[in-house]
Amino acid sequence: MNPEEARSVLWLRSNPRPLGKLLEEGYLTKERLEWAAQWAYNSKLQQAAKVLLDTRKPNEQVSEKQNALNTSPQSPLEIGMRLDQARATKWPFSPHKGLPMGELVQSQQLTLKDLSYAIENAYDEKVRQAAVTLALVWLERIVKEPAPSAGFVKIISGGRSYSEKKQSWLNLLEGMVLGILLALGIFAIILIFVSFNRPHPNTGAAVSTLLSTPPGIIAFILILGFLALFTWLILFIPDQIAKRLDKQIELFRLGEEGEERTVQMVIQALDGNWSLFRNVSLPGRNKGDLDIVLVGPPGVWVLEVKNLHGDYRNIGETWEYRQGGKWKTASANPSRQAKENASRLGDFLKADHLKIWVNPAVVWANEESPLFVENPSAAVWMINRLPDELGNIWESEKLSKDDRNKIAEKLTKLGVPQKKVG
Repeated sequence: MNPEEARSVLWLRSNPRPLGKLLEEGYLTKERLEWAAQWAYNSKLQQAAKVLLDTRKPNEQVSEKQNALNTSPQSPLEIGMRLDQARATKWPFSPHKGLPMGELVQSQQLTLKDLSYAIENAYDEKVRQAAVTLALVWLERIVKEPAPSAGFVKIISGGRSYSEKKQSWLNLLEGMVLGILLALGIFAIILIFVSFNRPHPNTGAAVSTLLSTPPGIIAFILILGFLALFTWLILFIPDQIAKRLDKQIELFRLGEEGEERTVQMVIQALDGNWSLFRNVSLPGRNKGDLDIVLVGPPGVWVLEVKNLHGDYRNIGETWEYRQGGKWKTASANPSRQAKENASRLGDFLKADHLKIWVNPAVVWANEESPLFVENPSAAVWMINRLPDELGNIWESEKLSKDDRNKIAEKLTKLGVPQKKVG
């Protein structure tokens, strides 16, 4: 394959346009091409990415603004989103944060310089595409809008997630344990003081009157020491219990955040041909839920979302984390969890004669924590690459619309429908 042929190859279904145009616009970076050269399921795309990497010049990455200025107005430019979507996209930067970009451009509160800044620096791919589209319109270039999409991905929730339930249970447990320990401590202190001032059964005098003797003073000091030790235990034990429970609550809270972040990125990457199921609780002894289930034309995927902190690596089936200078086996194995959940869902669908292969995948939802992956036993998707990964799996329609509807109907019965995103 020569460079010209490589430039004519289409990118993933998430942005199905020629690689040459995407390179000119700056959408295809060196990192994206390297990812495609290694992981793209389409062999033609994989080969084209390798060719473009070999021929790519250091200064080849041209910004969208420069490309727009250098393009002839007679040739319509294909854009990644429709104009109405670009205008409705929320501006992410102060002082106009949260306002529609179309209104800000129309009222001249956003300049071409602002749009160029968003093209280069916006975290959200949707904002970058909207900025490119509005910049081209600003420069009075002829644009070719993409065909209308199939709508928004349909979302069905199975209720509260496993993480939410565990957080509620741990908060309740923490309150109960601390309350019981505090009550016992107060009761014990009151009992000791009452006993201390009660008249002695033999002498009839209060114990406090016996402190005039040396043995009485020694006994009083020992009692004070015991009270000090008991008070320290009352304070220390609940504090340790609270720290341990708070750590677990924080882990589940991070897991919930990771799931929410993943869902939002899936919504942006997929359309109405897909259904997304959250917090799916399957019948059986296993009480853990399935974080995310995707049902679409290419098939069914179970996503196990992990938002862990620290330095991790996944080699084959093994997951390890770095502690000090050593690697230790992680207590949880995301790959095994994803594969077991996929197997459980496959068995659940077989009950209605739906013999569907369910694909497992792990979503690493923390961009700040490094993860090294080598020959993973289950696919591992980095959240910053999620749109590309989702576009990568959509190479052909392997699941008929009737089967998709049957699966969606079966899974919907397990949950509560949510409003469509829009």
